[in-house]
Amino acid sequence: MLPKVLLIDDDMVTWAICEMVLNKTQFCEQLEKLGNGKEGIDYFSSYFERKKKGETAVTAPDLILLDLNMPVMDGWNFLEDYIRKYAERLPQTRIAILSSTVNPEDFIRAQRYPIVIDFINKPLTIEFVEEFKNHEALRQYFS
Repeated sequence: MLPKVLLIDDDMVTWAICEMVLNKTQFCEQLEKLGNGKEGIDYFSSYFERKKKGETAVTAPDLILLDLNMPVMDGWNFLEDYIRKYAERLPQTRIAILSSTVNPEDFIRAQRYPIVIDFINKPLTIEFVEEFKNHEALRQYFS
């Protein structure tokens, strides 16, 4: 089971579906939800500030489920900012795109990022998550 998953998506229905599916599949111990990419960047900024102050209880997510189309800051801008500022400092954290996009360019673009381990079509399903547990980047958490 993954200790922590961070969902960055502006859709409350997606939040509810992900929470239900991840709970039913015993995928993670903790799910945190944010509404856009800017909230995601602020989350990591705050994480590193708290770590700097010596707060030991604060932990980084093991997986980020990232929507692409969001207001304020979309998933692509979050991804670029996250890679530039935080990815090197959090080498264990991986990202999976969770999107309803039908644009094949989005899928191709996502493959250019080594930190992105999968491209998941919404809605998240129990069947997908059970298979996802076998992904080489996640297998260690489910053996």
